[in-house]
Amino acid sequence: MNNTHNERVEVKIVRLLKTSPEFAYQAWTDPEMLRHWFMTTSRSNKTIESDVTEGGHYLIIDQRQGKKIRVEGTYQTLIPGEHLCLTIQMPDFSDQQDDINVYFEERSPGITQMTFFYKSEVPKERRLTQLEYKQKKKEYHDSTVHGFENMFDTMQRYIEEQTLNESGQ
Repeated sequence: MNNTHNERVEVKIVRLLKTSPEFAYQAWTDPEMLRHWFMTTSRSNKTIESDVTEGGHYLIIDQRQGKKIRVEGTYQTLIPGEHLCLTIQMPDFSDQQDDINVYFEERSPGITQMTFFYKSEVPKERRLTQLEYKQKKKEYHDSTVHGFENMFDTMQRYIEEQTLNESGQ
């Protein structure tokens, strides 16, 4: 086995959301909702464009500490209220494109289980020993999980607030 092959890191996060599968799905596809939580915040967001069709492209530009960060990708699978699949990349940092798959399932009325999968390759530099590379992958995995968990906390607060407002409670 050639040791210079990149290996994939896979992340799985499961969340229970107090909303419908359709609304949870919308949080991933509606630019107005994405602006509040996906790789940006309503305060730091400069641009959000999305063509929510299979093969359609999205672009998010976030500005923090004077730095612009571009996040872009392509919607690959869109099944409203059930499943979406998209690519994600940050061209200012790398050419690498990662994959996101999200599944929505109604657990009980008004409770949706969101299952999130993220796949990324971690570049293997020749100078790294197998152990160092394993450590690098673990750090990447843990920081990725931490980043998405924080984002989902924000998303959860946002959509549950919206859901409450809609039901007029």
